[in-house]
Amino acid sequence: MTTREALHNLIDEMPEEQTEIARHRLEELRNAVDSDGTPIDAKILDLIDRGLADVVAGHTKSFSDYERERGL
Repeated sequence: MTTREALHNLIDEMPEEQTEIARHRLEELRNAVDSDGTPIDAKILDLIDRGLADVVAGHTKSFSDYERERGL
């Protein structure tokens, strides 16, 4: 299974109320490095894997909590 397929599976398995937070985090990751920036290395990929494992394990917070904590 490719990494992209694994990500799709994780998203498909997550409860609907967690998908908005996952979308925001993926957008933040996508926007974190521009085309001239430093490439994402193995350490960063490991952190991403750990974060995705937390999502799958249900270690998340509601989107309203996320917004409140960030003053959104």
